[in-house]
Amino acid sequence: MLAGAWLTVRWALADSRQASDLEVGEESSVPTWVYSIPLFVAAAAWVIAGFGALIKEDYWEMRVIFVAFLLWTLCCIAGAILVFLSFLRKSREISAAGFLNLIGLALMSLLMVLPGLIDHSSPANVTLVGHVWFVLLAVSVGLLTGGMLLGFPYKFPRFPLGLGVFFLVGWGLSEIVFSQASFPWLVRIWKLRLGLEYIDAFPISIGWQIAGAVKVLVGIGTVVILIIASRRRGARESAV
Repeated sequence: MLAGAWLTVRWALADSRQASDLEVGEESSVPTWVYSIPLFVAAAAWVIAGFGALIKEDYWEMRVIFVAFLLWTLCCIAGAILVFLSFLRKSREISAAGFLNLIGLALMSLLMVLPGLIDHSSPANVTLVGHVWFVLLAVSVGLLTGGMLLGFPYKFPRFPLGLGVFFLVGWGLSEIVFSQASFPWLVRIWKLRLGLEYIDAFPISIGWQIAGAVKVLVGIGTVVILIIASRRRGARESAV
């Protein structure tokens, strides 16, 4: 997680430099360093989550991870605001790519807080919302992937994209291993008073292994697409 924080800080500094390059000859009410804020917030969350993972007491570990989730949510919201401000300035560098990232970031912001807003008293209701949540997560990942492939100039949408892939693969593997819904863990992160007995209330079924495999395949497929697109882009740049 500290390595993730280090990489995120590098992206933040790169966004600040990119903003300086794009603002050359233009008047802007937004300082260039503002474009690095979303990723600096995300980097702080990585550090907090890393130390939280060292806590062996379940309740306090969840409290620390909850703080990390709040910061990651702020990262997505700040990123969406920056894209929206760029639209107001009618920047030529972000059109279709900016629109896809704006919707993707806004949707990811909603998905981050949704587990804390639902009625968690009924396992059936939580399971249903969990299915919808993962479908919307796949949509958000697809939108952010599209924005990246279309050449969005800043790196801050890469963090929620990576976070979405991490959720798909991580929670998918959890369902494969334990044959149980993984979404209740997200609910438990936001509902700090819930104990492990809440997780045990959800049924075990081989169907969850199939659902988990689908999520893992979607996550891995997204990574493969990004790698192939990155190599093709690098090959075209080398040819030029």
